[in-house]
Amino acid sequence: MHSANFELYTTAGEKTGRGGLLVFEEVRTAFRDILGVKLPESKPVTIVAFRDEQEYAPYRPHAGAFAYYLPLPRRDFIVMQDLLPEHYPMVLHEYTHLVINQAGMKLPLWLNEGFAELYATMKPVGGKILVGRVIPDRLQVAEAGLANLRDILNANTHSLSYNENDRIGIFYAESWALVHMLKFSRSYSPGFEHVLDAIGRGEASDQALEKVYGKPIEAIQKDLQAYVHGNHFYEGVIHAKIGKPTVEPVLTPRTPLETAVMLAGIQLHGPRREEALATLDKLAKANPGNPAPLDSLAWFYLTGPNPQSAIGPFQRALESGTRDANLCFSYAAKLRTFIPDADYLAALRRTTEIDPEFSAAQALLAAYAFNNRDYPEAVRRFHLVKKMDRAQAFAYYRALSFAAFQIGDAAEARSAANRVQHYASTREEHRLADEISRYVNGANPSLKPPALLSDPPPQ
Repeated sequence: MHSANFELYTTAGEKTGRGGLLVFEEVRTAFRDILGVKLPESKPVTIVAFRDEQEYAPYRPHAGAFAYYLPLPRRDFIVMQDLLPEHYPMVLHEYTHLVINQAGMKLPLWLNEGFAELYATMKPVGGKILVGRVIPDRLQVAEAGLANLRDILNANTHSLSYNENDRIGIFYAESWALVHMLKFSRSYSPGFEHVLDAIGRGEASDQALEKVYGKPIEAIQKDLQAYVHGNHFYEGVIHAKIGKPTVEPVLTPRTPLETAVMLAGIQLHGPRREEALATLDKLAKANPGNPAPLDSLAWFYLTGPNPQSAIGPFQRALESGTRDANLCFSYAAKLRTFIPDADYLAALRRTTEIDPEFSAAQALLAAYAFNNRDYPEAVRRFHLVKKMDRAQAFAYYRALSFAAFQIGDAAEARSAANRVQHYASTREEHRLADEISRYVNGANPSLKPPALLSDPPPQ
């Protein structure tokens, strides 16, 4: 079933599913208020919630994970063991990661996990939201002994402290306790926004903390040690609204094949990858002409360490009539140097057949035609580019002006040349703008084609 901002696959029953979707919609409005960010509506969020631990087992990434966030190219997933209310804090943790990612916030690992733990305690109280309740398990670990704070602050997803079973619990507990202290303690909370600003500008976490609070990390660690052993954990009240959804979730039929492909796609990113690959290959053979299993395989390889492995599955998906415009474009852009021009063009053309408004694909086709002196096709494709960055506009209009002049459209050529003048910003660009203007107005008849257009970056 689906609501305004989520879709849900569940075996827990319709009533439980509706209740879960309403909770997610309410939490989404709260986060939008809390963080003051606009969440994208173009990237859907899919929740996969099983009935119990047994059903969930094939998709569990590691022991102890009741839920996890899985960002994939086409959509974001939250995968859950069940929809039991006692497990909602784990879900809130993962949804915090999703919101941070979709909002485009680049946070160091300790801060990302610390915020997720903090907002996992979110609880509506009247017209307010209470956050920061003590998490007994985390506090118990922190009281048993903290790790070196500088190691926590500099950890990444490959660090031992985040991957070894006997250390990851300490990492989560210390990250949570530190964020709690920085946000709610009387001596640290006034400077927390300054720390976030410094980190947002690219400063290392330890340097930002030392600079804002005027003390070394070792002293901050002593304060943190005292904080977790004290009796002064404070809860915070945030004046944010939890909006009640006005539209009821709607049931939408899905075929067994669609569901099987989705589940295998999730499983590809866990410990049962080989099993998932075999499942998708089996589904592709059992459903000739249906591109869904092949699309999933192509995406997996394309975004992995060996993207050339996507060539076979993608070509079969293309032959089966894939409807995934983003896959076609990403394949062309990422494998440009590994595939023949004919395959590159076929992928881009299929992109624009599926979605004529896909400006980045139209721009690549225009650039290819222009570089190969096919000026009529270049002009046609240039006109289909509806969106571009300002940084691309100078080269775009310069090439359009030259190409239009080659096919005898002097008015179009002069109009584009005027736009070149508008977008020129450096001394060299102004020189080139004057050059193309003189050319289309007959004052510089020997001008050679502008330098070959480079491929615009993928969107």
